[in-house]
Amino acid sequence: MTRQSLLCAAAFSLAASAAGANPLALTNVILIDGAGGAPVSNAVVVMDKGRITAIGSAGSVTIPRGATVVNKAGKYVIPGLMDANVHLHLNLDVDTLLRFRGRYADIIVEAAQLALKTGQTTVFDTWGPYPDLRAARARINGGKDVGARIYFAGNIIGFDGPVSDDFRDEFKGILRPDTINYLNRRWTQGTGRELLWDTADEVGARITTYAAKDVDFLKYAANGHKDYSFMAFSQGAQNAIVKAGHGAGKTVQAHVHSLEGIQAAMDAGADILTHCDITPERTIPASIIQEMVAKKVSCSALPVTKAYQANQSKTLEPIYANSRINIKNLIDGGVNVMLSTDGGIDHPLPAKAPEKPPVDVRTRLGEGHFFALLGLEQLGVDPMKALQIATINVARGYKLDKDFGTLEVGKYADMVVLDADPLAAARNYRSINMVIKAGEPVDLSKLPTAPLISNQKALVDASSPTP
Repeated sequence: MTRQSLLCAAAFSLAASAAGANPLALTNVILIDGAGGAPVSNAVVVMDKGRITAIGSAGSVTIPRGATVVNKAGKYVIPGLMDANVHLHLNLDVDTLLRFRGRYADIIVEAAQLALKTGQTTVFDTWGPYPDLRAARARINGGKDVGARIYFAGNIIGFDGPVSDDFRDEFKGILRPDTINYLNRRWTQGTGRELLWDTADEVGARITTYAAKDVDFLKYAANGHKDYSFMAFSQGAQNAIVKAGHGAGKTVQAHVHSLEGIQAAMDAGADILTHCDITPERTIPASIIQEMVAKKVSCSALPVTKAYQANQSKTLEPIYANSRINIKNLIDGGVNVMLSTDGGIDHPLPAKAPEKPPVDVRTRLGEGHFFALLGLEQLGVDPMKALQIATINVARGYKLDKDFGTLEVGKYADMVVLDADPLAAARNYRSINMVIKAGEPVDLSKLPTAPLISNQKALVDASSPTP
């Protein structure tokens, strides 16, 4: 699917019928457009055919005849939130992988609906099964299903699929080899660990073929997933991957954890460094931060709360301590930091009980972005900057800022109406009154429409005999 065709898809089967085909106008709102200026009281936002056609103070905006007018007096309007790094099919437990085989696209749609319900109008899936992400994206863009707008990469180039040393190797003794092969190929599409044995030219040729698929961007492994210090690809191979992605007109991001991984990805010309804040042994030096700014490289970061950090193991707690230092330094240094969560659907019935109760879980889709915004607040990040980290910075990193990220004439009419001021306290992002995507109000009460994962506990409770 081309970028043009993707951006043109704006229909919603669950949009409120009151809006119809007429323009929609929100009136008497407090406008926070995300561009950095002061909020505008008694503002009006007019949208038509999916885009914003007029916006500003009431005296400066003419509402077109025939428009549907919705009075949201005293409510706050912000741009639709975005997540730079999600995994809409993150349910890698063997039960889900086998029970819902053939329905992964349904799980992805469910995840996209949970994201939309909580104010995320656009998400970027950076690792998942290509055929199912493609099918879910088509269903949402074509109007068959409502959900957050999906951009996806498919596999992380250089990593294997879910049943592998990179992710869940414990299933190797449980699942049959043909099942393992099916699952891994659904994710890798010929871009797995076998590429680590290839020459740079061979890698470039393979990724040129992969980039010709209708993935929206590329993501590759500069560092390992479990072994953070492992350098997955040579400099020459990284150069070839980035060249192939850019040649196809797509942004390219690198999975990084070490300072050498960050440097090699920047030298290759990567546009985005995914969770570059997670550098376990050391924090990022000022020289690298300055180079990121000079090269206009974005960082997809994982802000967490103090409570989440304190709840981690002795091994992970110092990693998140470094992350918090890195995020603050990256923001203060002028890097385009983008909010991300690694989020997926949190299964309400975990296969095994956690060692201790989870706190402020960053990967819980529909909750993680709220915790991330709270984490930024706890770091002392300016509230407007925090909003931009969750909106325009993400759009800018993916080179989509002409269409998304702020509330301006000509951009897609993606916005969230809040009951309370998000610039006063991060907790107010939860006070969602209304979500609008591409100019259409979303019926949040109906989401998710056909849950497979998020309703599992309710199904079990309903089937249990009453004592």
